[in-house]
Amino acid sequence: MAVKKEGRTMRDMFERMPMARLREIARESHEDHDPEAARVFVNRVLDMEVERRTWFAHENLGYQPFSSTAKLGESPGGGTAKADPLAMAYDRGIRIHSAHEEARQFLEYARLRPRNLLAALIQAAKTDRRVNGPWGKNYDQIAARIGYYAQMLGWPPGIDVSIEYKKGQAIQDAGKQARITLILLAKL
Repeated sequence: MAVKKEGRTMRDMFERMPMARLREIARESHEDHDPEAARVFVNRVLDMEVERRTWFAHENLGYQPFSSTAKLGESPGGGTAKADPLAMAYDRGIRIHSAHEEARQFLEYARLRPRNLLAALIQAAKTDRRVNGPWGKNYDQIAARIGYYAQMLGWPPGIDVSIEYKKGQAIQDAGKQARITLILLAKL
């Protein structure tokens, strides 16, 4: 019991730790290396990548809050106030942090097959058991509509045949392979 409690305390400490420090401890060459740090690091990287990808989808890239038929830069109805992108970003709140970019770069460096990356991101999106909506579906239901879920995570329409899954277990297996690769990479 004491070992389990101590392990949970360390995991909680790793989850609150800044990403750069966590990455250092995850490395096997670090004097304070802990194998649990690599697992927590990979979980956080995948969670942050899901956040980044789903937020971009809701940011409506290319959308401008003025009419294309109004005079250039005017608001709908003919006002002269220009839409200030910085003010719009401030109103929406700054959502993308530099750590999101670091997570993206780490995943890019890992060079995972698209099939495995998609599976790992799907698993990361499903980690919260209280989730409702499309991410609350079981893996078999997700596998049946993989194109829809891939688009939600930033893949272009018309998913590649090599990414398609026949059953939900294939998503879980591909996600497990991706996590193993990422954990091994985090330890380097």
